[in-house]
Amino acid sequence: MATRAGTSFQRRARSKRAPVPGTRPSLHNGQLLLSTGVPSLDYLIGGGLAVGTLLLVEEDRYESYSRMLLKYFVAEGIVCGHSLLIASAKDHPEEILQ
Repeated sequence: MATRAGTSFQRRARSKRAPVPGTRPSLHNGQLLLSTGVPSLDYLIGGGLAVGTLLLVEEDRYESYSRMLLKYFVAEGIVCGHSLLIASAKDHPEEILQ
């Protein structure tokens, strides 16, 4: 019986996961990232939102920035073909999308 001499390390195979449209792997740890729709915010949070995480944005005094971020994020999801669920305690979803 011939035994294989050498190292026990094995070459990493490419991920068998199906690619998710609109995602890219993180340069730091390979985790899938999703864009917020705002490139400067993506940069600040390390390249984008990690798939399966939650980002809470506190509304500013006039609600302009949080509403703008929501619209950009929803637009990014639509462009990438993701399913979307929009819920709000005070606004109707159709009003948010306008």
